[in-house]
Amino acid sequence: MKNKILLILLSISLIATIIYTSISSSITSENLKVISNKVVREGIIYNEDNSYTEIFKTIVKLTKLNEEDVKKALKLDYVDEIVTDIVNSIYEYNITGNNDVKYTKERIINIVIENLDKVASDINYNLTEKDREDIINYTKNNTNYIIDTIYKTNIGSWRPKND
Repeated sequence: MKNKILLILLSISLIATIIYTSISSSITSENLKVISNKVVREGIIYNEDNSYTEIFKTIVKLTKLNEEDVKKALKLDYVDEIVTDIVNSIYEYNITGNNDVKYTKERIINIVIENLDKVASDINYNLTEKDREDIINYTKNNTNYIIDTIYKTNIGSWRPKND
């Protein structure tokens, strides 16, 4: 009888060890980062009911890209960082009303100029020199509208990332 109890306990212990080892080896910090980034990106694109968020709709509206190209762009780490920072700024502005947390004209223009070619290349978007010039001129000439549109975006239940 003691042997059977010992055998059962040993079996349970062995099974638990195998399960623990397989789970712990499959969960790495890199996997957690990938999952976390996916959740954040999906939260920028989709509401809980799988409809597009106002954040996503605003990005489509302001960039004039189609939805698939915007989704490709949001998969890029540096674009995700920019969008997350802007959304955090909207969040903070909505809470505090402090204009100092809002993006400035210069900052918006610089973001476009510094990232336009890289984003276009990374999402395989054919950007002619004329397109590039038109986008930069549009940004410079309509920065007030862009900023106004950004800060009128309903960010819903978005919360800033905890770093």
